[in-house]
Amino acid sequence: MLPELRSFHYAAFAPLLGENKMHLDEAGRLSAWAESWNVWVADRFLAKYFSTAGTASYLPKSEEDTRTLLELHLLEKAIYELGYELNNRPTWVGIPLQGISKLLLK
Repeated sequence: MLPELRSFHYAAFAPLLGENKMHLDEAGRLSAWAESWNVWVADRFLAKYFSTAGTASYLPKSEEDTRTLLELHLLEKAIYELGYELNNRPTWVGIPLQGISKLLLK
């Protein structure tokens, strides 16, 4: 449905995985900034998406059903990403794991 949300998460956190070694305090500060940016961008994207879609027939009728469907899609996407990262970029598994844990701990 909206895989771009996972892409925003990657865009926020992938630069923190670079080869530049940073102090733990700096990594924590940048991680907090990345999370804030990710939430802000995803919220703006969803607001515009649902505003544009209006009452389209492909959307569930209730807000609760829409949220459930979106969360299920994001969980499915993050699990797929975890498998991909384990096979191709093991140092990046933290990104999908973070997404999975957020969704499951709601």
